[in-house]
Amino acid sequence: MALTSHDSDQYRDFAFAAADLLVSIDGNGRILQAIGDAHLMHHPSTDRLLGLDALTLISEGEASRLRQELWALAPGRRIAWQDVHSIDGGRTIVARHNSGEPGRFSLALSRTPSIGRVRGDSASELLADRFREIVMNGRLMAARQPVVALRTGQVSHYEVLARFNGDESPSGLISAAEKSGQISHLDYVMVAAASARLQGQPDPAFRLAVNISGDSIQNVSVVEELCAVITGHAFDRSRLILEITESAEIEDIETASRAVTMLRDSGISVALDDFGAGAASFNYLRSLDVDSLKFDGSFLKASTMNNRTQALLRNISRMCAELNISSVGERVETQGELRFLQETGVRYAQGFLFGQPRIDEDFFVRRRTSAKNAA
Repeated sequence: MALTSHDSDQYRDFAFAAADLLVSIDGNGRILQAIGDAHLMHHPSTDRLLGLDALTLISEGEASRLRQELWALAPGRRIAWQDVHSIDGGRTIVARHNSGEPGRFSLALSRTPSIGRVRGDSASELLADRFREIVMNGRLMAARQPVVALRTGQVSHYEVLARFNGDESPSGLISAAEKSGQISHLDYVMVAAASARLQGQPDPAFRLAVNISGDSIQNVSVVEELCAVITGHAFDRSRLILEITESAEIEDIETASRAVTMLRDSGISVALDDFGAGAASFNYLRSLDVDSLKFDGSFLKASTMNNRTQALLRNISRMCAELNISSVGERVETQGELRFLQETGVRYAQGFLFGQPRIDEDFFVRRRTSAKNAA
């Protein structure tokens, strides 16, 4: 079934506002058309859904039920039920057998609160809703902060930081997105925009680093999508760095290791962010074949800048040099902190001393233009 132009335009506005998804499928479950939030089928974009089997992208128990119910559904009739087993906390599924088109179905999905959700999660739920609304409606912003080579003082590259409300810290929204299973959508949007930005700015000295969640790195399908969007843009791959954050714990280290290899095979660099912030940092470094690591800013707190910390940083930096891994110190704000890093042999630094994050008005220009043309 192909949606009429009127239906498509009307549903597009509703779907993006409500973060819902509408797909048209054939009798075998193959997706013919998709509009809305592809994350509801665990994919970052609707164009990547086309041709896939919709039933394999729904939780296993509900997919089996849906396959049986579809064939028993008379033309013009529909069924609706709750899929409480979905990873994003529960959703409503509505399936309709199209009148006059035997074997063609419309499938609508919308996120609903899980039956088991407790009152204590209400704040996180509100943040997750706000996150979804900002990302889906194109209100996401990005700020760039320079990363400097300590030997030369020259800018090595810029880290791109997601911003949801000006200079406000995004940590609460990021955490809520990870808890609700939505963070991969942000990762896809940021990587896609960075790839487009690099393609549009051919200067070889212009290099970007983008954060991706530890959740995403444990999902092979998400990593495949990231690799696809990277290779779909024409730019020197060495100009893009993906930094794996420790905000979400990496439990499936074997899958994460394969994912890092996939990303590096696409030609980009991969960094381990927030090193030292979590108990598993050394295990990550041992298991993940990364190109660089970034020391967590807590190393440069006044209370920890002592001989013990200096010896630790010096030895880790030496180990990184032996492994051909670059080391970066972050949150550098004073000349004293800069000297501390230089004395430990850390190669790069980032922080207010070298420049505050500045909104990059051009970062999402191509995405917004594409969305406008598609509407």
